[in-house]
Amino acid sequence: MTNKTFFTSLICIAILFSCSSTKILSDYDDSVNFKNYKTYNFSNETDNLPIDDIIKNRLINSISSNLNNKGFVKSDNPDFLVDLDVKTKNKKDYSNTNVNVSTTFGKRWRFRTGVGKTFSKEINYTEGTLLINIIDNDKKQLIWKGSGTDVVKDKNLNNSSISEAINKILSGFPPR
Repeated sequence: MTNKTFFTSLICIAILFSCSSTKILSDYDDSVNFKNYKTYNFSNETDNLPIDDIIKNRLINSISSNLNNKGFVKSDNPDFLVDLDVKTKNKKDYSNTNVNVSTTFGKRWRFRTGVGKTFSKEINYTEGTLLINIIDNDKKQLIWKGSGTDVVKDKNLNNSSISEAINKILSGFPPR
């Protein structure tokens, strides 16, 4: 195997690793009639998220845009509160690349020989989870929850990536 083939393999592995998709989960209280909810606002705890203000504002604006597009109206006396939480976890993964070189000698009697080597690389990354909880404002009770988990990269934190993730998470809200 040539150096070019070896590096092409490494690039393919890096591309596959970087193409992870956001894992989305949601659940809700099936005894709740979501048609009764028309207005929303954000919980006070959302102001205390352990992230910088730029990212927090992107999250809030994306959620507001999504809810407004669904017909909900932001209000000082809301029917439900949107409560956000962010969790991160440092993780490790390992990438193994096998390099094998073999050749065959002889015209009449064939003789085959080969050499192999495995290269391992430790990959450290941060996995982030955004939790969106919808809480009935009168009862102070959780009625819907959704989350999205993905590898945190700078490119994931721009407006379009955040909006895309929020739209995926809130695709099941309100439940039909």
